[in-house]
Amino acid sequence: MMSCGTSLFAQEFSPYSRFGLGSIPDDDMSATKAMGGITAGYSSAFHLNHANPASYADLGLTTFEVGVNANAATVKTADSVYNGVNGSVSHVAIGIPLIRGKWGMSFGLLPYSFVNYNITTTQVDTNTVFSGKGSLYNVYLGTAYKIKDFSIGVNAGYLFGSIDYNYGFLFPDSVGAYNIQNQSTTRVYGFIYNIGIQYRHRILRKTTQNSLKNDVFFTLGAQGTTNVNVHTRGSSMWERYTGSGNDPQVFIDTPLNYADRIGKITLPYNFSAGFTLGNENWWLVGADFKYTGWSQFVNQASILPTWPTAGANWNLGNSWKISAGAGIVPDVDSKSFLSRIQYKIGGYYSQGELEYHTDADGPGKHMSIYGATFGVSVPILTQGIYREAAHFHFSTDIGAMNPGVPGLITESYYRFNFGFTLCNVWFIKRKFD
Repeated sequence: MMSCGTSLFAQEFSPYSRFGLGSIPDDDMSATKAMGGITAGYSSAFHLNHANPASYADLGLTTFEVGVNANAATVKTADSVYNGVNGSVSHVAIGIPLIRGKWGMSFGLLPYSFVNYNITTTQVDTNTVFSGKGSLYNVYLGTAYKIKDFSIGVNAGYLFGSIDYNYGFLFPDSVGAYNIQNQSTTRVYGFIYNIGIQYRHRILRKTTQNSLKNDVFFTLGAQGTTNVNVHTRGSSMWERYTGSGNDPQVFIDTPLNYADRIGKITLPYNFSAGFTLGNENWWLVGADFKYTGWSQFVNQASILPTWPTAGANWNLGNSWKISAGAGIVPDVDSKSFLSRIQYKIGGYYSQGELEYHTDADGPGKHMSIYGATFGVSVPILTQGIYREAAHFHFSTDIGAMNPGVPGLITESYYRFNFGFTLCNVWFIKRKFD
């Protein structure tokens, strides 16, 4: 049996979040979620792109952004189907142009990973229960500087959060044995970073000065990070008890109890590259490729959760993802509201980091993750270039996770994202009122 829970930044419930540091959400923000989540080659004067910090150099206005989402997931086992729904905040961030179109900065808070599962397996006279819940967060500060067509940026972040794990055996009264469970908590903390570059070149001057329909640009970008070590501090306790269900629990003893043990985790390297062509006030197309070396992930945490035998065939392997998307604004200068909306569509395919081995010595089968995205960005306030602007972003992501092995758990999901950006001339001294 399965159940699900929620937390502030949780994206969805997933049995597969019990591996590694849990499920890793995409690092795209509101403006590109409906375009397949492209990030490496995307920059904007009005919207934030945390994934490639080089994009901060193109900020033209002080930008505040917040995102929320709602998720519906269906998990299928060999003989059962489970459904769950939750909602959460996805990110909060601010971007500031220190020198407009040349030097910018951003700071904010967003999720790094989440763990959220609760599974019970039943044998002849034993129920095995294993569950986990928690999130890791990234509070970041980044900056970027542009020289001619080239910009370079860096994000420095602090990773923090905790994950609770529970693993136990429940016996019926007829067996005459005590129930036993392990409760452990791992707290993770440490500094992380990523570096990005972008090359942005005007290839076509199309419109007149001061029009929101800007020139056509080609933007090429890349970002990455090396392996990074972060710290852990954990506790773990084994308990024996009687009672189950609605019956009161009576604890018998605590055979083992570990507290405040220090360890470390090695986070994997990653890099991505991509491009965009056009401009977001007219038409825009783009694509990304991302690679993450999850085989370099090392968990030397102070307390390691114990998994049932069913998890023994799973490993973490190197992952990659391809994303592509497009957006179009029929006429940004039109008086028609519908003509000023940006309509977006995209898709992605990924070889996930989870790898299932049917043979201990043979190659593993990677999880496949794929989906389609679509949505709109609705301008609710536009006063011309570098004046004031606000947008609502709505997007839908319909996708699935398929291990490619008959009999294993599959997941399908519907993610509904809502973002709001507000841009103004805060912190900029005007020459004329």
